[in-house]
Amino acid sequence: MAIVIILFIGFLLRLINLNQSLWLDETVQAITSKGSFLGIFTELRGDFHPPLYHLLMWGWAHLFGNSEIAMRLPSVIFGTATIYIIYLISKQIFNKKSSLPLILALFFATAPFHIYYSQEARTYAMTTFFAALSMYYFIRLIINHRPLAIAYILSTTLLLYSDYYGFFVFLAQIIAGMIILRKKITRLLLHYTSVFLLFLPCLPLLWIQLKTGSQATFSLPEWGRLVNLSLVKALPLTFIKFSIGRITIFNKTSYAAVAVILFLVYGGMILIGFRGQGLATSRKKNYLLDPSRQSLITILLWLFVPILLAWGISFFIPNYQPFRLLLVLPAFYLLLALGISGISSVKIRAMAIAFILLVNLISLGAYFKNPYFHREDWRGTVRFIEENGNQKTLALLPSYTSHWPYDYYSKGKVKLVTVGQEVKPVNENDLEKLSNSGLLSNIQYPVSIYYIYYLADLFDPQNLIPNWLESQNFVKIGEVSFNQIRIQEWQK
Repeated sequence: MAIVIILFIGFLLRLINLNQSLWLDETVQAITSKGSFLGIFTELRGDFHPPLYHLLMWGWAHLFGNSEIAMRLPSVIFGTATIYIIYLISKQIFNKKSSLPLILALFFATAPFHIYYSQEARTYAMTTFFAALSMYYFIRLIINHRPLAIAYILSTTLLLYSDYYGFFVFLAQIIAGMIILRKKITRLLLHYTSVFLLFLPCLPLLWIQLKTGSQATFSLPEWGRLVNLSLVKALPLTFIKFSIGRITIFNKTSYAAVAVILFLVYGGMILIGFRGQGLATSRKKNYLLDPSRQSLITILLWLFVPILLAWGISFFIPNYQPFRLLLVLPAFYLLLALGISGISSVKIRAMAIAFILLVNLISLGAYFKNPYFHREDWRGTVRFIEENGNQKTLALLPSYTSHWPYDYYSKGKVKLVTVGQEVKPVNENDLEKLSNSGLLSNIQYPVSIYYIYYLADLFDPQNLIPNWLESQNFVKIGEVSFNQIRIQEWQK
């Protein structure tokens, strides 16, 4: 009964603010999911993800529509289901009479980082679910020796078809098998091989996506900076995002102080769990035969192998962001729970549990209450333009690649014009084509242009568009922002 209540709490928390505006990637998903089936594969060429989520959402949107809530409900469902899988994993690890599986489920039900991405119409919540499910069956295979090969192979294959980062979890499982089973690893080789063979049909798509991504990186010099954290900040920021979610503290001194406190407290808990299992100190020949130590090894590898691999690869392919590593967040909370289990004092253990819950709830309160921490407000942006514009008004975007949110929310009252038509920065030829298009000369005075200053640092780093507007006798008369989206109003 208790786990049902926790699941209900987790579900309700993931429904709060679910109807906030879709951001760029979500609108791409919403529009393509309502389009033709073959259109999915056209869009996948430029989206560095396997096809499973796109296929799922195509069927979902054709059944339930592509509104904000409809598009995000699958992530809510996968996010809530992950709480239960984490509960099952912890039941395999802890004593059957322990209350820690329920406490761990409550941690994950209130986890701010997971809740944020359980409210997003993207693959990350689904990927985390399949990562947890795969790990559940993997632990049962190597520790309890249950004959669950088909369930493990299927869940792991679905993980790889959800996100390429699933390969890092798969590799962590291979390493764990080699460490724990040693000479008996051959009995898992067939399972590993089956998973890889089932993924082979997706390799051509991966190759196309890698080529498209490399072309975008080459054509857009600022792309690497936009999608990749600096190598120094990457690992510390991953820890703090795992702890408090997508919110931030604007005072840098306070932010640093909170990060240090969390690192000391959470790091201390994980170290207690690490030492409590005797992994660091045991010299016994067969110490790895202890199921609790096997679990700890598996969870450690689940957390650190994907993070370190993603960080290392970012030296060569700029693509490191904490949200891409959401699939290891369950391991983060499992290690915290293991640490709590190693605290002998009942009072200190209760304080540790209360501290984690308090951090989660405070972070959630900040996220729910402050719209700044919500997604880009394209709904408000388009509404403002169309309520204040008319047939003599244009909306202007630096690049065609960003037209999706405007198309999703627009009622057709104000025409959208995109300057750049390719995946590269705006140049003089793009502006000359716009000048010769007749769009401006065909509109009688007075005429207004709402310039949506979106990803302009990426597509117009030299500010060619504002300079061009001035050359066309336009004057900027105002500016307004809608949560990370700036709108400049220009008039003739």
